[in-house]
Amino acid sequence: MAQPVSATPDHGSCTIGRVLTAVGDKWSLRLLCEAALNGVTRFKDFQTVLGVAPDVLGQRLTKLVDEGLLTKEPYQEPGQRSRFRYGLTPAGEELRLALAALQQWGEVHRPRPDSVALTEVGRTLGSDRPVRVAFVDDEGHVVPADDIDFRYSV
Repeated sequence: MAQPVSATPDHGSCTIGRVLTAVGDKWSLRLLCEAALNGVTRFKDFQTVLGVAPDVLGQRLTKLVDEGLLTKEPYQEPGQRSRFRYGLTPAGEELRLALAALQQWGEVHRPRPDSVALTEVGRTLGSDRPVRVAFVDDEGHVVPADDIDFRYSV
């Protein structure tokens, strides 16, 4: 079994700590989930889906743009004033896997009280078969989580 690298890592040396500094507050993760998993892009739609106050929403969207996870692009519907839509950057797209892993974990360990479960399915497999997030080696074999060690490299 691997020994812990540090009993009290600081955010400078702890990758997860640095990630949580960028996206760890409640609204940032929820915004990223809506963008990455549900395709939400507009301020009004984020506000409707999440029920977040407009000032908080604006702050979190700005932070996610500043962190390089969302883009901010103007758009204008006919007869309306110019507004912004938000899209995932390549770095934001890469978070989709981590968000799906959190979703998968939550379905098992924090299920919804109404027993409705979200299942990820593969669109390109031709059969809408359920898929899951897992550790996979370079040859495509699934590796059990208890067989994984984390090692630093320089």
